[in-house]
Amino acid sequence: MVFPWFGGPDSSLKGVKLLSAQSTDNNKVIYKEATVPKCNSFYSLFGLPLVGRMDAEVVLTGSELDTLAVSQATGLPSVALPRGVSCLPPILLPYLEQFKRVTLWLGDDIRSWEASKIFSRKLGLRRCSLVRPGEYRPCPVEALAQGKNLGHIIKSSIPAAHKSIVSFKQLREDVYGELSNTEQVAGVKWARFPELNRILKGHRKGELTVFTGPTGSGKTTFISEVALDLCMQGVNTLWGSFEINNVRLAKVMLTQFAMQRLEDNLEQYDFWADKFEELPLYFMTFHGQQNIKAVLDTMQHSVYLYDINHVIIDNLQFMMGQENLSVDKFAVQDHIIGAFRKFATNSSCHVTLVIHPRKEEDDRDLQTASIFGSAKASQEADNVLILQEKKLVTCPGRRSLQVTKNRFDGDVGIFPLDFLKSSLTFEAPIQGKHKLRKVASKPENEGGEGRRWR
Repeated sequence: MVFPWFGGPDSSLKGVKLLSAQSTDNNKVIYKEATVPKCNSFYSLFGLPLVGRMDAEVVLTGSELDTLAVSQATGLPSVALPRGVSCLPPILLPYLEQFKRVTLWLGDDIRSWEASKIFSRKLGLRRCSLVRPGEYRPCPVEALAQGKNLGHIIKSSIPAAHKSIVSFKQLREDVYGELSNTEQVAGVKWARFPELNRILKGHRKGELTVFTGPTGSGKTTFISEVALDLCMQGVNTLWGSFEINNVRLAKVMLTQFAMQRLEDNLEQYDFWADKFEELPLYFMTFHGQQNIKAVLDTMQHSVYLYDINHVIIDNLQFMMGQENLSVDKFAVQDHIIGAFRKFATNSSCHVTLVIHPRKEEDDRDLQTASIFGSAKASQEADNVLILQEKKLVTCPGRRSLQVTKNRFDGDVGIFPLDFLKSSLTFEAPIQGKHKLRKVASKPENEGGEGRRWR
């Protein structure tokens, strides 16, 4: 199917989206899409030319098929977002100003429900209503296929703005939704780090992750791959790298993305750069010591403008030098961590904060208490990750990732990591391989922590 996208004052053709359907073995239909030109080269709302100037109500969906389904079944004006539930660009807001009622029906999963609540803040809570996902309220095209009454579903949508909750009655459906969609509630899964999924269960909005590791152990390289993994799955990501400039960071991430040394394959650079450019990835232009207020203002702006879901701050110590020198440095750090905690909660955005550890002996593992000024950091964090490194060991298996705090379900654990220098990536070794660990009393290699997770 070919969907034309019109935009601009003259409603001229800006691009087309090509959609193909394919059935799976369990009789489900999956859709593959391609946009010409690239979807980030134009912004418009599919179906907007068919909306009348006097229309006061509109249904906002996450795909062209859903918009067609709503229009066919109800006759109501309906438009689709250009990039699904990933973002609502502010440049589109003027097109929606004429409507007194906006019903957001973005999909039938937890991610769509979270996006509906975030987008309604941009559009104005008082005029928005949300279709809550559920067994009897699938996405519009599925509802049409199942013969459901789409008009009734839209009329039963709930207001985005409501009074403070006073009883369990208002929470009942939300609790049921979390119980019946445990995998979705757990967050976005990592594709490159299945062991991390097993412990943390997923990457969730509104959480604060504290990450630490010895100097020179590869903290930035590792966390860049963890963030890249999520970004490749549609998690809008903002990088704040104050220690390494953006060109070097982008070079590392591009190498990790291509899984090869592009220095040796420069003829492939444009191919991989074009693909990398399509990722929802942004960089702060700060470098060196920065003021916390300027950083928070930039983060807040990025959430509004680009619907950022994940912010990485590398690292905390670079924001402490700009604060009042007469104040105790631990008090300054506590203030900064508290500000990031508040931002993550209020903006429904995951913040990953890299903090250097205190100096420890080379033969000792880092602990939560090793984090610089650890009390506030470990208390406020939802997750604490430590990149362990055996400095006295040079063989594979010298690094491991330890999760020492997991507020979501309490699971903690550790698993080994191998570093592949050619692609600057990390991977967990195959079970039964590289079970090597430095033991203080015996310098020979022995079977150590062979468990992938404990």
